[in-house]
Amino acid sequence: MNIFDQYLEKIKIIILNLSDKGELILPDTLEGINTELPPKKFNSDISTNVAMVLSKINNKSPMDLADDLAKLIKTKDDYIEEANIVKPGFINLKFKPIFWTNFIKEIIENFKTYGINKKDKKKNYLIEFVSANPTGPLHVGHCRGAILGDVIANILLFNNHKVTREYYVNDYGNQIINFTKSVYFRMREITLKEPFPNNEDLYPGDYLIDFAKNILNSNKDIDLKNFDNISEKLTELSINEALILIKKNLNSLGINHDNFISEKKLVKNHEVKKVIDFL
Repeated sequence: MNIFDQYLEKIKIIILNLSDKGELILPDTLEGINTELPPKKFNSDISTNVAMVLSKINNKSPMDLADDLAKLIKTKDDYIEEANIVKPGFINLKFKPIFWTNFIKEIIENFKTYGINKKDKKKNYLIEFVSANPTGPLHVGHCRGAILGDVIANILLFNNHKVTREYYVNDYGNQIINFTKSVYFRMREITLKEPFPNNEDLYPGDYLIDFAKNILNSNKDIDLKNFDNISEKLTELSINEALILIKKNLNSLGINHDNFISEKKLVKNHEVKKVIDFL
């Protein structure tokens, strides 16, 4: 049970006791009463609308009822430092420091189970994240997204959902053609001493030199006379080099994907059309 549920139950117990004493009239259901995080400007920890829900049936203004309930809630809980009322009738609660000390202690003592949502039905989730173009190493922005996606996946797994981590490989389109040409010219630069072309569409990064060397070392007989004759094979080899580097970057962050899905294969297999036809 989280803090909000915990204090919602405490508030319900207080108003039920008042009802039993004949000091408060309650509706048939208490479902409308909630606890939530108040806006930062109020410098409080929990807010409840209990007074606004119960004011009409008790023929009281929300602010007057909130004032009465706030005082009572504070006296019933030693962890509450302040209980303030805010228009149109919210009660904002602020905890004493000892509350947070005990709260953190509870998390540490129950770290394997604390925070698990036992209410929701377990589901299957596909988390697609990073999915940077396979044209070179990841940059800081990619890594930030990688950490966020992995944390989301971990939270869902912690709550016993089934999660698949997916990397969508954008290996189709003009950027891949230009990337492959860039590797091709690096290979010619290495073997034929040709200068790398000054072309804004190409990828000038020095990391492509390593890609080119690796491909040359494992494909001794590759013919570099004509790009078109080897473009398909070279595209596959170049993307593979990029993915090796990307996976190495991700592994440095402790992140591993379950699937790497090729856009090119989806296009060639007409998967998008199949989905549209199905819908």
